[in-house]
Amino acid sequence: MEVNFEQLLQQSNQIKNYIQSEVLPLPDDVLNRKKTEKNWSALEVVDHLNKVYDIYLPLFTQALTGAPELGDYSASKKQSTLLGRLSIYSMRPKGAKRKFKMKTFDFFRPSEHTKKETIETFLKNKETYNQLIKQARTKNLTGIKMPTSLGKRVKFYVPECFEFILAHEQRHMVQIAEAVE
Repeated sequence: MEVNFEQLLQQSNQIKNYIQSEVLPLPDDVLNRKKTEKNWSALEVVDHLNKVYDIYLPLFTQALTGAPELGDYSASKKQSTLLGRLSIYSMRPKGAKRKFKMKTFDFFRPSEHTKKETIETFLKNKETYNQLIKQARTKNLTGIKMPTSLGKRVKFYVPECFEFILAHEQRHMVQIAEAVE
């Protein structure tokens, strides 16, 4: 089975379009509103996603830089690890609901004072992420793993990591929708 980079790019663009059209135009008071003190505001969720990108964009760049170019008739095989499949499954929302409540690592916690520029930063990061997916289409990523935020010993195959990041973002789009309703 081959990696479907077009599907990954399409899912990524859906998230980008949602943020641009539905979240960016909202007034600051809505973006900063929390349902409870324990909940994150929409801007805090976006800030959290930016912190994830701060770690993963360089890791993707490094993995793709070291990967060989695809041959004329080859494609990257879809590979996955057990932990990767479980991580993607647990992150991906079911409809408009998050499957599980999860705690985040301290280094991914959002800043308390976030500004609307946080969304602009996210959109720039999202464009970089999309460019990396496009670059990945030209690489033979079969067998190539990259580290995760879970530690250097926990590695996912590169396409699997793209899918994990998207599942993570999809989960947080549900959280943003809940925060701004």
